[in-house]
Amino acid sequence: MASLCSQIHAFDSVVLYPSFGHMESSGKYWRIGIWGNVHRASPDNLRRRMIIRVLRKILKVSVDELDSDVFRDRIQGFLVVTERGKRVAVEFGEFQALMERKSRRNGHFRGSLRIPIDSLPCINANPWLDFRVLPGAGQQQTFPGRVQLLEDQGISVISDIDDTIKLSDVADRRQLLRNTFLNDFRCVSGMPLLYQEWAAQGAAFHYVSSSPWQLFDSIHRLLSTSNFPEGSYHLRTIRLRDPSFLRLFVARRSSKRRVIKSIFRLFPGRKFVLVGDSGEHDPEIYGSLGRLFPHQLHQILIRRVPGRPVTRERVMKAFRDLPTQKWQFFTEPHEIDLELPSHQIQ
Repeated sequence: MASLCSQIHAFDSVVLYPSFGHMESSGKYWRIGIWGNVHRASPDNLRRRMIIRVLRKILKVSVDELDSDVFRDRIQGFLVVTERGKRVAVEFGEFQALMERKSRRNGHFRGSLRIPIDSLPCINANPWLDFRVLPGAGQQQTFPGRVQLLEDQGISVISDIDDTIKLSDVADRRQLLRNTFLNDFRCVSGMPLLYQEWAAQGAAFHYVSSSPWQLFDSIHRLLSTSNFPEGSYHLRTIRLRDPSFLRLFVARRSSKRRVIKSIFRLFPGRKFVLVGDSGEHDPEIYGSLGRLFPHQLHQILIRRVPGRPVTRERVMKAFRDLPTQKWQFFTEPHEIDLELPSHQIQ
């Protein structure tokens, strides 16, 4: 069989974001989600100058304070030139396919592939599958990706990132930007161990956040080095022309709820644990999903953000009509005493 080629040039780069696949009802095909970004290095420093100018004004810092390895690493994703209209070909072992949709103006492409179950290895030992982007004509470089194949039965953890497992201080916009662009990322103490325990019991993970895709490399590096379990990533798409950097991490209820809702619907036989924090809208989003999917919801866990008290009125409104044993607030991970349903473990 002749190998397919991606419609990308030698100077293009492709990032594949960790995703997941589900089995179709017939039991004969896997439906695998693919999403990623096509871009190339920026030929000038216009974007960098703009970012520095905006951040200096907001944070009231000197140019020297922005002259650091951390800052250079964090803004890298904002400096690239995104490529529109590129079609990407991928390869899973002997199976090759050209993605139906081209990359959009922001360089992102998204779609799904229908792959015969016999074309992929058995997932009992390891549900994670490696694949790659095929190179363009005359190009040698390939780009790796990973996808988790999930059975309909099982337990899944859908987790927020900022102020849930990563210290971000979303409530203080200026401090949020300092933590994002100037300070080393730090995880919430005890959360990696808690998630590892759940993973050892068979839980799968989906990381859903209002952080922009431009920070994927830095966030993924933090979660990997902190030993958080692998999972699919669902971040936010933004452009530099958006009104203000201060709005980069403002949670949009509709988009976050839509992502989680789609995961629930793809896996009607799975049970879900929703983990978030009290700083933004997680209680309200999770509560509404719990009412919509009562038989799939196993537990809602909300981390109390320091300095952001949670009123009884808010709690009762967010979790109305939900049994009290279905939700819990916590300050430290050791307060969580959650037993995963053994009959659902994959």
